[in-house]
Amino acid sequence: MKKIVFPLLFSVLGSSLFAQTNKPKKSTTPATTESSKPAETTPAVAAAIKPKVEPIYSIFQKSEESKKLSENAAGKDSIKCAPEYPRVKKDDVIFAKRLKRDIYFVDEANKYLVPKTASKNFLYVLFKAIEEGKIDAYQAWSDNDGKLIEPISFNDLLARTNQLAGIADLTQTGESPGLRAKAGLRIIEDWYFDTNRAEFKPYIIALSVIVPSNAAAIDANTLFGAVPGVSNPTKLDDTSVKIGEAGKGMTSLFYVNYPTIRDQICKNFVFHPNQNIRYSFDDVFQLRFFSSLIVEETNADGIAIGNKKGIDGKD
Repeated sequence: MKKIVFPLLFSVLGSSLFAQTNKPKKSTTPATTESSKPAETTPAVAAAIKPKVEPIYSIFQKSEESKKLSENAAGKDSIKCAPEYPRVKKDDVIFAKRLKRDIYFVDEANKYLVPKTASKNFLYVLFKAIEEGKIDAYQAWSDNDGKLIEPISFNDLLARTNQLAGIADLTQTGESPGLRAKAGLRIIEDWYFDTNRAEFKPYIIALSVIVPSNAAAIDANTLFGAVPGVSNPTKLDDTSVKIGEAGKGMTSLFYVNYPTIRDQICKNFVFHPNQNIRYSFDDVFQLRFFSSLIVEETNADGIAIGNKKGIDGKD
């Protein structure tokens, strides 16, 4: 019996000693808990990148219809459609002369500037932009300073046009035949020769609406009253009011600075028999699509061409 007990006792003691000497080493790595686990991050969604320039996939240009749709989507007021002027250095200009020229709407070549359609009528477009505050109007042009003077408000402009031409509002001219037959535009511009580009080009400074001077002397209320068949009569409808000759006898209703109105008038297109051809009013003046008469140029005497005297002292 003793032989059996002693081996069992030694085996129990040996196993307990082995268990004490081979304890598992403590881990130096801290145990991870739910709070110490790194938070799971949601992959960020990249912001949509818009190309700075629209890719071109065809050699063919956009159709006129596509241009109209894109312009309408962008809004007319946000569009700058007037081409930039060339940068001309003063040292490169070897010749310069200032001119004044008159454009008469009665001329067959200019009638398309004032059609019955309001959006294609230059007078309507110009006056409407002044009314909305998009274009600044001035009362006069100073030949001495070469600048526009005396800005005029829209209400004062209405009173002025009514006094000088019997027109209360150029945006509501109706079918006045006198307006299209006797009114016109006066352009003040510089012609210069740029040796760097070898170009002889005009630079329009100011533009004004002109009417016969003797229209101011007529009382439209007394003259017309209720005339059957005449809608919105004006002083210009009177047969005694005549267009001035060679710039004489014409007066300006108001002036505008042409370089600052280009981005407004370029958004309206002139009437053209071919509807696929679109020229803006800025194109008309820049490309010289009009007939005109030079009435004044810089000269030593400082007088208009119409007032110059010949050798015999006559006009």
